[in-house]
Amino acid sequence: MTRQGIEARFENFGRFIVHRRWFFVPLVLLFAGSLSSQAPKIQIDTSAESFLRDDDPGKILYDDFRDQFGRGEVLIAAVRTRDALAPDFLAKLRDFHQALEEEVPHLHEVRSLINARVTRGEGDELIVEELLEEWPGSPEEWMHLRKYVQANSLYRNLLISEDARLTTVSVESNAYSSADLDPIAVEDAFESESEDAAFLSGAENAQVVSATRAVVERFTGENFEIRLSGEPALQADIASAIQSDMVRFVAGMVMIIALLLFLLFRRISGILLPLVVVGPAVSGTIGCMAIAGEYLSAPSQILPSLLLAVGIGAAVHILTIFFQNFDAGETREDAIAHAMGHSGLPVCMTSITTAGGLLSFVTAEIDPVAVIGIFAPIGIGLALIYCLILLPALLAIVPLKSLPGHTPQTRGPRGSGRIGDTLVTIGDFSIRHAHGSVVVTFLVIAISLVGASQIRFGHDIMGWLPETHPIRIATALFDEELNGSMVLEIVADTETENGVQTASFLNALEAVQGEILDPNHEMEMKAGKVLSIVDVVKEINQALNANDPNAYRIPTEKNLIAQEILLFENSGADDLERLVDSQFQMARVSIRVPYLDPVLYVNYIEETIKLFEDRFGPAVFVQATGFLPVMSMTINALIASMTQSYILALLIITPLMILLIGSLRIGLVSMIPNLTPIIITLGIMGWWGIVIDGFTLMIGGIAIGLAVDDTIHYMHNFRRSFLRNGDIRLANEETLRTTGHALLVTSMVLSAGFYIFTFAEMNNIYYFGLLTSITIANAFLIDLLVSPALMALTHRNSARPS
Repeated sequence: MTRQGIEARFENFGRFIVHRRWFFVPLVLLFAGSLSSQAPKIQIDTSAESFLRDDDPGKILYDDFRDQFGRGEVLIAAVRTRDALAPDFLAKLRDFHQALEEEVPHLHEVRSLINARVTRGEGDELIVEELLEEWPGSPEEWMHLRKYVQANSLYRNLLISEDARLTTVSVESNAYSSADLDPIAVEDAFESESEDAAFLSGAENAQVVSATRAVVERFTGENFEIRLSGEPALQADIASAIQSDMVRFVAGMVMIIALLLFLLFRRISGILLPLVVVGPAVSGTIGCMAIAGEYLSAPSQILPSLLLAVGIGAAVHILTIFFQNFDAGETREDAIAHAMGHSGLPVCMTSITTAGGLLSFVTAEIDPVAVIGIFAPIGIGLALIYCLILLPALLAIVPLKSLPGHTPQTRGPRGSGRIGDTLVTIGDFSIRHAHGSVVVTFLVIAISLVGASQIRFGHDIMGWLPETHPIRIATALFDEELNGSMVLEIVADTETENGVQTASFLNALEAVQGEILDPNHEMEMKAGKVLSIVDVVKEINQALNANDPNAYRIPTEKNLIAQEILLFENSGADDLERLVDSQFQMARVSIRVPYLDPVLYVNYIEETIKLFEDRFGPAVFVQATGFLPVMSMTINALIASMTQSYILALLIITPLMILLIGSLRIGLVSMIPNLTPIIITLGIMGWWGIVIDGFTLMIGGIAIGLAVDDTIHYMHNFRRSFLRNGDIRLANEETLRTTGHALLVTSMVLSAGFYIFTFAEMNNIYYFGLLTSITIANAFLIDLLVSPALMALTHRNSARPS
């Protein structure tokens, strides 16, 4: 079918909608309402592991780790004081500890100096008790307590700093969710480690953090200064920022859109109609996510603003031509039909290519990005359906008045004459200097590619927050006072029952711990603390040897280790559950390290695993898991995802451009203005040292989908006019006077809409908004400055550049 035939079909479709407007309006609104009603059910997940796909080996390992050893991440309250072992301070610490136990929901355990483990022997009996199970009653007992704590290597840099001016209180929540379960079912899930049990939800984590903070605020005071840190608090704060930012972003974008629409159309209907049409597409997409059981995450929070901006752009192109014709004296039905005939095809084309660009995210190994690749095209599809059906139906129903001062010879909104003249002048300049425009473009591309070659990848979740954020301050305090705030978890699997209880395994593990803590050992970073079953075994052995400090070692007798561990278990202590599995086949080793750029952990983790493997040999299988390895795996996934998504976007969009424009040569040439803005942005990132993360990764896929929109509208209308009059300059002028104004407004809407993200609380969203806004603005400028030159170089006619 010819282009003219397709346009005639769209005109007829417009008339069909007008004649059946009272059928389509309630039908579409009912459908939109049913999807939108599910939107409030959407939940938020900001955990580190949420960035990995469910079938990712790293995520599977981390889930298995939590099944076996409980939730690895804990809330840590650092309490600063003049003397953490003073009686008055410990009395308040005890009250603080008890308040947390009583008031924090979903709680597994609170650990502090109050209930720190004490293992001692009395004759042949092993006694395991809490440090302050009995409160000291005399100065001598207090002095004995002080000496014991300061001499205990397990407490140092874990529960108390070396100068005894800082102590920690750890709040560990349950690993599993208790939603919709009765207490007995919850307990059964914890004990059986059921595969059907869900892990603690984001909402439940937020409850844990909120209740903990309430207790912290109540107890914070003079000589009891509390700083709260830990991955659960980081998750909760990011989730809170997402919720508040998303509301502000959408509200801000609506205000910007309303202002720009008023400047374009100068009537209330021109503001309300696009919002009424596109709004249900946005809420309907969130509803689809909720129906599918997906979560909103840090990256996917951009979806509402993205869909709002893209959908408004499609509506603007139809409304611009409608109001031009309506104000020029056409009947409402004719104006609708001509607007659909003029803009219907390019709107469909741009929606397809934009959806294609975003569809490239489906293959991303970053799960939230892959979710955008699924649901953004769905949202764009909904917006397209509503624009093609609901918008013309509403135009046929709502009261409208034409604006005076428009004739068939001067069609266009008020003020568009000067704007149109400016656009035509710039486009004509590009045509007259076609070779120069293209040469300058390729020079800019070359400079940008040099910058792009310097790009770094990263996934610094802590760095998303401002430097003044309380969690970042608390993390720096932990690193300074306790020599580490992050934990690297190592799981050593002997693949043999009771393999952990052998002297050879324990001695090798002790040697590894010593090397990790050795300040002279050449590793990427220095650990502040290492905890494993080795510490418990040595503690038991010392207690059973009259508490002799020289007996703080691993027993040499073959059967003695198992016997001592059995005595420890029979004492009622459950500490081993966090260190080994029930078959004593696997051992957990927790390594506390400072917080640094997550990129630096990649080499450190590899070095640590190699250290274990060199000591244990092939008989023991060693794996790293926890928060740090998950972040490191995410960095590797980022690199793979960027490569895959960019290549897939090109493979999807290039054939579409060729097909939709109807020319292989022009379709390939059109990719120059489509790719140039992305290359420029990558160059900016490289020159400015901006890291590619889970957010900035999406700029390319989003930008190419949006940049194609401008190119399609320009080239579709240029070729439409050129085929009619055979004159490049006239075709360029007609295109920029009719479509150029809409392109300017939609580019302003998109660019300003993404610029809204620069007001976000989190730094990563700031850079995402800034760079995407720059990319969209560049896409419009390049289409205005380069596309006319490319058309002049690829077409022959009577108006060659002079």
